[in-house]
Amino acid sequence: HGRQPSTARQGANVAKITLEYFYFLYYRQRSCWPCCLSPTDKDMITTFTLLLAAAVSISVATTLLETLPVGPIAPTVIPAKPHPNWDWSRIPTSYHGAVKDREFSDTEVERLAKYQMITIEKWYTPCASKGPTQSGPTCGVESKIEGLFKKTRALAPNQTTNMYWNSMLDFSFYTAHQGMLDLEERGVHAFLRDETGKVISLCNDGDVYCNITTFDWTSPEVRALWIETVMNATATGLVDGIFADHSAVEDINIGTDRNGQMPNQLCNGVAGKGRACYNFTDTFKASFNSWHMWVTNYTQDVLSRSTGGPVIQGPMATMNGVLPMSTGYAVNYCDFDAIRRAQTTSDFVVIEARGECIPSEKCLAAYLAAAEPFTYVHCTYNGDDLLTSTEFPEMNKPLGAPLGPATEIRSGVWSRKFASGTLVEWDNTKQTGTVTWGSITL
Repeated sequence: HGRQPSTARQGANVAKITLEYFYFLYYRQRSCWPCCLSPTDKDMITTFTLLLAAAVSISVATTLLETLPVGPIAPTVIPAKPHPNWDWSRIPTSYHGAVKDREFSDTEVERLAKYQMITIEKWYTPCASKGPTQSGPTCGVESKIEGLFKKTRALAPNQTTNMYWNSMLDFSFYTAHQGMLDLEERGVHAFLRDETGKVISLCNDGDVYCNITTFDWTSPEVRALWIETVMNATATGLVDGIFADHSAVEDINIGTDRNGQMPNQLCNGVAGKGRACYNFTDTFKASFNSWHMWVTNYTQDVLSRSTGGPVIQGPMATMNGVLPMSTGYAVNYCDFDAIRRAQTTSDFVVIEARGECIPSEKCLAAYLAAAEPFTYVHCTYNGDDLLTSTEFPEMNKPLGAPLGPATEIRSGVWSRKFASGTLVEWDNTKQTGTVTWGSITL
């Protein structure tokens, strides 16, 4: 798939080659092979291996840190465009969600594999959904998400897979949270602190999770850790992109005019019992907000040049609509005009057009009349009945590439044909349409 190994994976390869060379020199000098080594010799080599691995790990982290920019204000990054999986052979669909109290069953995995792009939410499996007191880093939800992707990829090798990876909230049930703790142990202020030095602690999702720390984007070490987490995930070959919730593109920043925040405040988004607001200086606000925007732009550029995956809610991919929320508009797959407007006037390359997980015929007509590559019929579902709540007969019908854009055949009525012989008509005045499915085998 043209994926590039992360710095950590490259470091592991360096360690392997270095060790092999060490063995070669050591055995040549002694004129002895491993079967002849004494226990003392083997212990010495084991010790050397552990020391080298530790040295390489430190070197890898240092190398990434040294390659990233620093300064009070982040530089501008214009990312390369993402290019996720796209196939006209069936209706292009995408999914976002997860079950909370278990893993997906084999039949559910088969259903998920039919989506061209999937994002798995942070609360996948019992340990990740535990709240309001969160599980710790040993939960390792990243590996659980990767394990699911391994199953869907076995059925759909070209599927684009995205891991939920919040751009603000340092959920403790990610392995990466241990890295944040380690930075704090070393004296690095990894957790966001307000102007008094108090560590920020917020609630999220209507107080489902509480006592959540926040990434301090002014810290170069935090930026390196966050990016390295993405690079390590993609290095498995199982993850293509991320869902960067609470991004700067979503207007989630210090002082944003939303959620009752004052100009220099950051508050949790839901006015529940755990709501709190924190104050910051003008200088810190400017630095934090600029680096928050930078990290998603930089990560999108890295992914576009490696896996092709998106940073959803980042600079070029959206699920909720055209952002920022203060001036944007929702993109529903049943809205012919909104789809076309988003595709032609926004900066987004990847658009997950939301709607019901089981679309009506008229909504499919609106979508098929308007859609261009990387605009998906999108389903968000977190319930326990994936199959009956998301399956619909049209998802298995051959479609084929459009023979051209929709044409206005009479005032307000648009028509579009596809390679399978499928004919779509959309009446934009009456807001209704039809899909006549073709019989051509693709």
